[in-house]
Amino acid sequence: MNLSGWPVHLQAPPELRAPPLRPGSASPGTETLAVFQELVVTMQLFILLFLLLSHVDVVTAVAGCRSDRDRDHRSRLNCTALGFSDVPAGLDPTTKVLLFPNNLFSSLSWSSFQIFKDIYEIDLTDNKVPDVSSSVSPVLPTLSVLRLSFNRLTVLSGGAFSACPGLTELYLDNNAIDTLSNNTFSGLSKLEILDLASNRIKVLPVLMLHPLPAIEMLYLEKNKITVMPNNWFSQKEEVPYLYLSANPWACSCSLGYLRRYLDDYELNVYVRDGPIIRSDGESVVCDSPRWLNGTPVINLEESYLCYPVTGAGLTGDLDQLVTSTTPDKTNTAATTVIYLDPATPVPPAAGPPRTIRPPVTRPPPPPTTTDIMV
Repeated sequence: MNLSGWPVHLQAPPELRAPPLRPGSASPGTETLAVFQELVVTMQLFILLFLLLSHVDVVTAVAGCRSDRDRDHRSRLNCTALGFSDVPAGLDPTTKVLLFPNNLFSSLSWSSFQIFKDIYEIDLTDNKVPDVSSSVSPVLPTLSVLRLSFNRLTVLSGGAFSACPGLTELYLDNNAIDTLSNNTFSGLSKLEILDLASNRIKVLPVLMLHPLPAIEMLYLEKNKITVMPNNWFSQKEEVPYLYLSANPWACSCSLGYLRRYLDDYELNVYVRDGPIIRSDGESVVCDSPRWLNGTPVINLEESYLCYPVTGAGLTGDLDQLVTSTTPDKTNTAATTVIYLDPATPVPPAAGPPRTIRPPVTRPPPPPTTTDIMV
């Protein structure tokens, strides 16, 4: 029987063989030792040949793709920037991590990845995927990490990720998402990291977080959000890592819930600069009205957000508030009237000092980009 043209029985090279025994010159034990040495050398050659053939099979499975393992020793196939528009044939179905950044995928077909029974991570960063279709059944139940950053997503409908209910990390940043629904993330009860930064989201659905009881890191910075719905965090009050900066928050009565939330969980609000993150409760600032532009929401008393405005001729955003007290003609009480006066600054309304919770010791957040090749 042959293996790739090589005979199964291999003999040791002559220089490694024991010298032939002459009649009467050696004992039976010496002959046995020589046979054993020849057998050992033969086995070593066979194992070396097997390893070489196995290595060639892995490297040449898909031209251009590189096979290795991630830092948790999962089998990984890296097909970055190879012009693929779909999952190529010939991939090892036991692969657990598939990397396809900077390719030409124009759709996300869950069934294309169905052959990978133990798939753990799919990276489709920087492709051309315009939408995500829901599924009636979990097609990829083992998928834990999905990266769709820098694609062409605009709308995420209800149950968009029902095909992969085991997700723990979902990266949707740097798209053009402007519409979400209460059920967009339904079924993702294990999701811990959700990145929606750098999109065009204007409205936060009231019940969007209800299907996400395990959420630990939520990225919403650099969107177009003006208001946070009342009781938005009611399903899970404390989200340890929350990113809300660079949104055009409208500081009015409707922002009272966010103001109270920041008062309780100020230390959970972060900003990031590349790999560097830091806690900064004052990163959530007013965009309107103009006279509060740039003011940290947490520095405003809630009563100040709902300050009554009266007076003739006041239209549009207030540039400044000035109070004037005039005696009432019928009693001694005073009436406060607000006038527009852009030249006069007004300090924040006085109120009781804020209570800041003691620092909480947390482990560092997990990396948000594909780990370094090993």
